[in-house]
Amino acid sequence: MTPPASAEGRAGDGITTVSEPPSAPAVVWVVDDSRLQADVCRDALADRYGVRVFEGGAAMLEALALGDPPQLLVLDWHMPDMSGGDVCRFVRETFDAARLPILILTATGTNESLLEGLAAGANDFVRKPFLISELNARAAALVRSAALHSKLLAVERQLRVEADFRERFMGMLAHDLRQPLNAIFMSNSALSATLAGSPLAATTQLQSRAAARMKRMIAELLDFTRVRPESGLPIQRAATDFSTIIKSVVAEVRAAHAERAVELEVQGDCVGDWDADRLAQLCSNLLSNAIEHGDTAAPVRLRLDGRASDSVELLVSNTGKPIPSEALPQLFLAFRRAPGQGRGRGGVGLGLYIVDQIVRGHGGSIEAHSDETATRFTVRLPRASA
Repeated sequence: MTPPASAEGRAGDGITTVSEPPSAPAVVWVVDDSRLQADVCRDALADRYGVRVFEGGAAMLEALALGDPPQLLVLDWHMPDMSGGDVCRFVRETFDAARLPILILTATGTNESLLEGLAAGANDFVRKPFLISELNARAAALVRSAALHSKLLAVERQLRVEADFRERFMGMLAHDLRQPLNAIFMSNSALSATLAGSPLAATTQLQSRAAARMKRMIAELLDFTRVRPESGLPIQRAATDFSTIIKSVVAEVRAAHAERAVELEVQGDCVGDWDADRLAQLCSNLLSNAIEHGDTAAPVRLRLDGRASDSVELLVSNTGKPIPSEALPQLFLAFRRAPGQGRGRGGVGLGLYIVDQIVRGHGGSIEAHSDETATRFTVRLPRASA
């Protein structure tokens, strides 16, 4: 088979390589009311870039509004129709300094004019008469910056597309998995009533607990896909009484773990601008974590303190084997388990990560301390959004 025209190889070595098509040179626009100065600048840059010359700022702005922007704008500072400062300010209304860098050419070079140019949005400057090597070096640095910015934007767009796809996929998966789980809950409920007093009743209870754990894992995975680096977990704020929420969560946990003692203390006014569903999730995760890892013979203690005017504090503590100090900074990372926790217990390692994201979404803070006396999680939430 005859190799393509772009193929290159060494005779006799049996190796054929295909060269990639060369990329198009970066585009540079030069704006200068002096035709002579514009031609000098164009000739200095033409070996590396595709150069287009404009005799004034107005013509350049019109072309910028109609077509694709260049990778670099080389701009004379002193022009009769529009000054370089005016052109800079117009350009910066649409293009930031990373997307479209501006290199100023100035004959005065005074500190005042340079500061004025930088304040107007210029990235760099070259004094006239310029050295060709200096002009090319400064232009190359700005073109590289613009190319890097373009690549970062492309990566960001791709990440957003992937994140949106992941969230949609996980949403569909969670919906599909919840349907058979609901069937299991209904079947076990009917079996429990029928097998009351029978040795098989314990089996149905075990199945129900396993299904409930799977339901929590599905919810945690779905929340994980909703976290965005720039905004975190979505929060829907409304006037909320934290004390009502935590009392409800404690009642549910006491019903599910009748053998464990859970003590709750509420002080002060606990009303704030929060997401009620997320607060319930936060309390449930912290309480479930304390029950799972705490001493079965000791109570789990919760204290909700609303005596401060601007914030509310929640303390959840349990006694048991302390968490090693080196493990404390990693507790709130995704897919991390408590030391010594096997794969057969707990969830997928997202419970405390979700708690941390809920706290961050509300502008609050969370701290973990552990010693021989107790393990304590302290949450502080501002009453109002920042």
